[in-house]
Amino acid sequence: MNKKYDVIVVGAGHAGVEAALASSRLGLKTALFTIYLDSIAMMSCNPSIGGPGKSHLVSELGMLGGEMAVHIDNYNLQLKNLNHTKGLAAKITRAQADKYWYRIKMREKVEFQENLDVVQGIVDDIIVNNGKVEGIIDNAGIQYDTKAVVLCTGTFLKGRFIMGYTKYPAGRQGEPSSEKLSDRLKELGFEIDRYQTATPPRIDKRSIDFSNVEELYGEENPRYFSYYTDKEYNNRMPTWLTFTTPETIEVGKKMLEYSPIVTGVVSTKGPRHCPSLDRKVLNFPEKTDHQIFLEQESVESNEIYVNGFTTAMPPFAQDAMLKTIKGLENAKIVRYGYAIEYDFIPAYQLQLTLETKLVEGLYMAGTINGTSGYEEAACQGFIAGVNAAKKIKNEKALIVDRSEGYIGVMIDDIINKSTPEPYRVLPSRAEYRLTLRQDNVFLRLLDKSKEIGILDKNKIEELESAKEVIENEIERLKEIIINPTSETKEKLEKLGHDSVNNPTNAFEFLARKEMTYELLSEFIEIKELPEIVKEQVEINSKYKIFINREKLQIEKFKKLEELEIPENIEYEKIQGISNIAVSSLSYAKPKTVGQAIRISGVTHNDIGILISIIKTAQKSQEQFFIGSFILILRRSFWARHT
Repeated sequence: MNKKYDVIVVGAGHAGVEAALASSRLGLKTALFTIYLDSIAMMSCNPSIGGPGKSHLVSELGMLGGEMAVHIDNYNLQLKNLNHTKGLAAKITRAQADKYWYRIKMREKVEFQENLDVVQGIVDDIIVNNGKVEGIIDNAGIQYDTKAVVLCTGTFLKGRFIMGYTKYPAGRQGEPSSEKLSDRLKELGFEIDRYQTATPPRIDKRSIDFSNVEELYGEENPRYFSYYTDKEYNNRMPTWLTFTTPETIEVGKKMLEYSPIVTGVVSTKGPRHCPSLDRKVLNFPEKTDHQIFLEQESVESNEIYVNGFTTAMPPFAQDAMLKTIKGLENAKIVRYGYAIEYDFIPAYQLQLTLETKLVEGLYMAGTINGTSGYEEAACQGFIAGVNAAKKIKNEKALIVDRSEGYIGVMIDDIINKSTPEPYRVLPSRAEYRLTLRQDNVFLRLLDKSKEIGILDKNKIEELESAKEVIENEIERLKEIIINPTSETKEKLEKLGHDSVNNPTNAFEFLARKEMTYELLSEFIEIKELPEIVKEQVEINSKYKIFINREKLQIEKFKKLEELEIPENIEYEKIQGISNIAVSSLSYAKPKTVGQAIRISGVTHNDIGILISIIKTAQKSQEQFFIGSFILILRRSFWARHT
């Protein structure tokens, strides 16, 4: 007898966990397949969550109802506030996770979730009839019927473990790869490509000379990722900073002949933003002092992650290079670094819902879409899981656009823009960075979260109340006038601030660089407000010109996003559009002009012609409907009077 589920999620990494939790929390009977139960939510590489762009993703995910945000707040070794001197839009949080407890407690979340079953097994086949997914078959030959499948396969599709000249099938060291599913996707018509990623060695903490490295601590009271988190203080376990030396580079140069990227054992592209040490030696031979961060993986272990030392060189080469680094002269490696090559599905084959264009009911999320990073994967998994559930329930799909969140930027980018290496979210990819801040996530995504329906109703009400208080306080301050009296000037002088010459309202007064909401109490009566409210009032005051400017840009963006392209449009018949644009648009099939703008090969001239064609067609259609309506009225009139 076949087993039946509403949604089946394949893969239990960060994407798979979020997809499965989302669909089950929305009331759908869900199965989560994993190769090993003990590997659920495993952090395969670095122990960090957050950082530039990534911290925004995690906070957005938490606001929408995902698990990663509150989970990393609870199971970390330290949290660090970064980039606070680089401007409002650059402020971020970076977490060093406790990899052991993060994994153990996430497995617990999954196993005790209502409507969710966990199954250990490898999915070999996807059952598709008439272009629609109907089930899967695992490596034991068991068939599972379903209405939707979410593929979150990570680096396991035809994964190949690489270290030096050694290469064999594996998804991670010690775990089997998925060999048959990739071939099945090819049969279904999907284009498949390959990427690679790598990880550094791990060393025994007891073998480090800590007198030769610098201690780095996190914050006791950091900005947390989740609005649920309420802690008096956070963990502050240190990380340690050291550097490579000229000797490291010299040894590296001698060992390059054994590097898989030199020998050709690895021929695929890897993440550009975290290059291997071999790549650093190749590309920057003159630089000798590369940063190396030593990060403990868990309070339960002495295993240290050597961040900045990514390599898949053979063991003897890793040993030789490591011993040239300050503080690591006697370091003992407990796990050697390695690389993984794997199949992925270029994301232009997806819709913005993360449902595939080829097969209805088949969704893809995470590394399988050509992205890199736990955060990117988790957000995609959540969006795919929610949309699979909504499709089954015949509800409106969830789409976050690029003006609403970094999640929208990422999904739009991977679908519409080609990248030569695994995609990573960066602040530079977002056009509206001042609007898409980590501090205002609840304001940006509150309505979306209500629409989804996962976030606790009490928390929604609390955040709605905060939003209302912010708006009311801004309006109150605008009505209060501060006059340039001698008393005002005297107070400003005592505070060491510039004087004022003209009457101004309190909201404008707060915009002064040196002024804070608390300092306003010297001049007007202020209210006892939550920190989240005071922060937003201050930010809106000080940055209102720039925020308003971005709002106008977003309005223009929205108009193009709402301008739909007819489904039956024939691009090859439109005069003036370039051949490259015709090819790109015909293949991608964008639903709106806004989406078409971001497709590689499409110029502003092409877009101008396309808009003209659409508006002409709309005008003709409007004239047709008006004419038809007038004709109906005339016929009705004559019918009544004859």
